[in-house]
Amino acid sequence: MTIADLYEEFETRLRRYAMSLARDSDRADDLVQETFIRAWAHLELLGQLNPHQRRAWLYQVLKNLFLDGERARQRQQALVEQLTREAPIASYPSPEAMSPGLFELVPERYRGLLHQRYVLGMTSKEIGRELGIPAATVRSRLHLAIKWLRAHQSEFL
Repeated sequence: MTIADLYEEFETRLRRYAMSLARDSDRADDLVQETFIRAWAHLELLGQLNPHQRRAWLYQVLKNLFLDGERARQRQQALVEQLTREAPIASYPSPEAMSPGLFELVPERYRGLLHQRYVLGMTSKEIGRELGIPAATVRSRLHLAIKWLRAHQSEFL
């Protein structure tokens, strides 16, 4: 069993299934591609399965990837809504006006803090304890992150 064999046998059907889930051809392509990357890492296992089990494995991986992506989008939306509630309304765009990829636009140095605070709901004291820094430093960095978001809000519209 090679990845080329799997691709030839399942690509068309997986693409149709991905389209039915994602309703977007680019997302469907990404889901199919990631499914085959995962399959490549598990070729030995897939070679031991019968054709029905192989098909079920590929479909389950694709579905799990889709669901993981949906959950990530929901967490990002929750982050945007939380930031909007905490920031003054006049200086920050509404969640509806922001692009869904907001979280990826935030610099890496702020992303973890924003995730811990606004997605996981951790306090600055809890974050500081986990990172080994004072809570005041966490609050300062969160302030800088929100300041960065405000400065770049035109990119989200």
